[in-house]
Amino acid sequence: MKTLVTGGAGCIGSDLAAALLERGDSVVVLDNLSSGKIEHIAPMRDHPRFTFLETDLENFDSVASAMQGVEMVYHMAANPDVKFTEGDATDKDLRQNLVCTYNVLESMRRCGVSRIAFSSTSAVYGISPIQPIPESAFFPAPISLYGATKLGCESLISAFQNLFGWRAWIFRFANIVGPKVRKKGRTVIGDFITRLRENPKRLTILGDGKQAKSYLLSEECIGAMLYIVDHAQEPLNIYNLGCGDSLSVLRIADMVVEAMGLSGVEYDFTGGEGGWPGDVPRFRLDPSKLNALGWTAKRNSEEAVRIAIQTTLAAMPVAAHVDNACKP
Repeated sequence: MKTLVTGGAGCIGSDLAAALLERGDSVVVLDNLSSGKIEHIAPMRDHPRFTFLETDLENFDSVASAMQGVEMVYHMAANPDVKFTEGDATDKDLRQNLVCTYNVLESMRRCGVSRIAFSSTSAVYGISPIQPIPESAFFPAPISLYGATKLGCESLISAFQNLFGWRAWIFRFANIVGPKVRKKGRTVIGDFITRLRENPKRLTILGDGKQAKSYLLSEECIGAMLYIVDHAQEPLNIYNLGCGDSLSVLRIADMVVEAMGLSGVEYDFTGGEGGWPGDVPRFRLDPSKLNALGWTAKRNSEEAVRIAIQTTLAAMPVAAHVDNACKP
């Protein structure tokens, strides 16, 4: 099968591209390298079934050209910087998430491609009154521009799937962590490591430290996606990808301090429930639908984060200001 992976030079996308090659697919990766890294795909560059195209999904003609002969699309590209900071352009997520997704879908329609898998996010749920959150208890009330535009992407995919008889798979990710570092979108693990390398006696923690979220290793995320595409055969398939528990920011701070061999670190909390405007303070995904399909995560959130801390410490140069927690 000829498969196109958007955002395929990112941490999750490059792992997915490698897994698809291993399965025997011919893989075309599209990435503008704004957050992805060429070194993430370097081991695949000489593979006879691998093609890399440096292009931006906002360029419709480039996307349509790359879609020729494709049979399956994994749409992983998105704005990687989930946080909204005062002064940011409010159309960033609109362009990089919603408009780019439309360009992918319309290119598929014109080229006769009818299968798409999409990396969505737990942020579409907003602050849910139900914990853990099942797919069926969906409350369309995202509190961030990132979550709102991802929800819009889901809606576009649903409409294209229904109108044109496609098959679609939508994955609502937990926080995905793994061994690869990224250039943009710094989140908790890399942020803590960077701050503690700058000052090993004091750590600033955004919010009140009680924020608690679900985490999943990148390798398990890839396994879950491929399993769902192989086994979920409804016209439209929506699944939470997580392990059913959550982990607090304060616990992650303690784990990073321990892994770095530090002691006596003082924590300074900035206050408030969320770490930034639009941050969902607490969520725990319900993976029972995925479990019933036959796939269950091997590691819980704490085990996933512990592995990610070790691999991040090994991967980050001492002076680096990057992170390996991957957001869809």
